[in-house]
Amino acid sequence: MKTTRLLAVPALAGASLLALTGCIQLPPMGGAPVATQAPVVSGDPGSGDPGAGTGDLAGTSWTGDFNGQVTDIAFTLNEDGTIDFADWAGSEFDSPGDVWTLSGDTLDMTITQISVDESGSETFDVSLSGTATDGSMSLSGQGTDGNTYELNATQG
Repeated sequence: MKTTRLLAVPALAGASLLALTGCIQLPPMGGAPVATQAPVVSGDPGSGDPGAGTGDLAGTSWTGDFNGQVTDIAFTLNEDGTIDFADWAGSEFDSPGDVWTLSGDTLDMTITQISVDESGSETFDVSLSGTATDGSMSLSGQGTDGNTYELNATQG
């Protein structure tokens, strides 16, 4: 009976440690929330239905402006739910925290680490939501700096 008890204690301790390890989540680098959900694909791309084929946004490229202040942006909505900015005011701007999801007709984007000044010492994140239909998108939302922002873009 002592042998059974001696084996049971380490086994219970190990199981408890494994259970607790699954509950611990380290914060993402840069302090920005990182979405891990891939884009939700809905609709039938070939049906001709308005709103159908909204999942076709995966892999698409866009150009436009951010808040009317950054007028030359170019980005791609990747199939894995991340966003790659090939151009942000004349330079490449890419962060692993830049993500997008699609639910029905609603497109949600999070753009992280937007620099307040040229030095990049102060940054903020923006969460935007809206629609992307007929090759254009119009999104609006709030930044972690408390201001409201808009992103307008066309596909191509």
